[in-house]
Amino acid sequence: MYLSRVPLDLSKRKTQIAMASPNKFHGAVEESFSGNRERNLWRIDTLKGKMYLMILSVSKPDLSGIAEQFGERGACGETREYDGLLNRIKEGSVWHFRLAANPVHSMKTESGRGKVVAHISEKYQIEWLKRQAEKRGFRLLPDTVCVRESNWKIFSKHNSRQKVRLLEVTFEGILQVENTDIFKDSLLHGIGRGKAYGMGLLTIAGTGA
Repeated sequence: MYLSRVPLDLSKRKTQIAMASPNKFHGAVEESFSGNRERNLWRIDTLKGKMYLMILSVSKPDLSGIAEQFGERGACGETREYDGLLNRIKEGSVWHFRLAANPVHSMKTESGRGKVVAHISEKYQIEWLKRQAEKRGFRLLPDTVCVRESNWKIFSKHNSRQKVRLLEVTFEGILQVENTDIFKDSLLHGIGRGKAYGMGLLTIAGTGA
């Protein structure tokens, strides 16, 4: 596995368009891999005041196209092997985490069919994350989880006039691993809906304790 990042130049017109229409980033991410297509996870991250396109993938990507379209001048991006971190994950280990996700629930309509709608309030967004944790091999440590950002993404998919509306919520906090295999699967395959549009990628870092 590989974790890559490219620093974004927000003054570029293509970057501005992609920020409003995440399917542009999705297309660029897919084009950075050769051979058989695999589902890769990506998201836009802010680190120390700079914005990055982050990618988690099975194969090593060619970041040159992404850097040329959206990156800072002279930046070619960087890629690191992820397996070393995965090998450090043990049952009971504690990690800082960040997750950009699309917390939703199914609401019954008059027709009796379920309609998928977003959780709007922070309370229900965090409750959604707790339910995900129960199924995903980890638990959230009490009083550590917060919502850093909550933004609507509204855009047209490809040439369709129909608008896509997705609520992206960025969670941060501390988690403890309860089932190593299930947790690793969550890291590799993501959590929740909207993965093609920059959601679902869960990343972890040591707590320094």
